[in-house]
Amino acid sequence: MGGYMGFGMQKWIYSRNLRRQLYMRDRIPSFTSLPKYSRTFTIKPKIKERPKLKGILIILIVFSVVLIGGVNYKNFISYSNRQTVLVNDFSKLKDKKAFNFLLNSGKSRIYRNDIIGAYSEFKLAYNIDLVNKELNQLFIEILYILCDQDDKYCNELDTHIDDYEWIMLD
Repeated sequence: MGGYMGFGMQKWIYSRNLRRQLYMRDRIPSFTSLPKYSRTFTIKPKIKERPKLKGILIILIVFSVVLIGGVNYKNFISYSNRQTVLVNDFSKLKDKKAFNFLLNSGKSRIYRNDIIGAYSEFKLAYNIDLVNKELNQLFIEILYILCDQDDKYCNELDTHIDDYEWIMLD
């Protein structure tokens, strides 16, 4: 019975006596001495080391690693050369596909009378292939049309014509 009744705890709950301990504990000793050991030394047999055998094994391992590395070096060089050629060919193929796509897209934009869009497509295609005559001709025509509308394209037309002349001389 007791406990919380709404007005606080009853006095008999917090003033009651705790249960007594059932037994008394002994005190824990503060220091216990270690037992004294008598140490005895015995002679153990010596493990024989063979420095000549170790040296021969190390030389054999180094020689075999160098031999295997030398044989595989030629294979690695030939593989590396073949891989470089394949990567370059694949890169050229991707550039050619992108160039054709941009050129065709620029032409279709010209047919739809989207001159600014054709300019951006031809500019991207020009960054891929500088020497293409058809692209250079179309790019000069687009720049000439845009030059009538805005003067900033006239400066680009002049620089492009100068660059085109240098490219054709090579």
